[in-house]
Amino acid sequence: MLNFLATLGAVTAIATSPIALALQSPAPAVPAAQTAEKKALTDAQKQTLLKRASAALAKVKTATGTFQQLSPDMSVTTGRFALSRPGKMRFDYDAPTPLLMVSDGTTVALQDSELETTDRVPLGTTPLALLLDDKIDLASEADILDVTQANGHVEITLRDKSGEMDGTLTLQMRESDMELTGWRTLDSGNNITSVQLSNVEYGKRLNPRLFVLKDLNEN
Repeated sequence: MLNFLATLGAVTAIATSPIALALQSPAPAVPAAQTAEKKALTDAQKQTLLKRASAALAKVKTATGTFQQLSPDMSVTTGRFALSRPGKMRFDYDAPTPLLMVSDGTTVALQDSELETTDRVPLGTTPLALLLDDKIDLASEADILDVTQANGHVEITLRDKSGEMDGTLTLQMRESDMELTGWRTLDSGNNITSVQLSNVEYGKRLNPRLFVLKDLNEN
């Protein structure tokens, strides 16, 4: 999985930072697939799923793959991601999107090669922080808002206990092995961004330079 983000993800794919969300328009209607009837779960069942999810995410130390992102304006972007826990993730967007997002363990930087800008925010203010921690225990590290199960998939909606993270994060996982298949973020302006992961490989040695992003005007 991301068997992590994961994301971070994701993170991949991405998780999306408040920088990116600030540029996006109001949220679209919820896709029909998300309105499927969900199985009612007891508190004990929810706790079991949370423990399984935390254990599966914690096993992932490195991951690479591709992502597809659906933004609030319904635009779709794709790219590749690399993850190295704790704290590091990289999202390379495919052309013509001129964006590169890198978490170095302390900050998340969003670079726009077209505008020649690099903006940074603390990692702890983004959804990536919950996925890239060195130890993952969802039940203790986050406020769990909802746990649902339907059609072989589990969704866990949570909020950062510290209040530093903007909005909520919904992890989407395959129920059989709790592999992370994507996530959805909802910010304080009701903007929804969805990310789906694919072609994920785990355990590769990754070049540390992947997670270093210099400003465009630096040599």
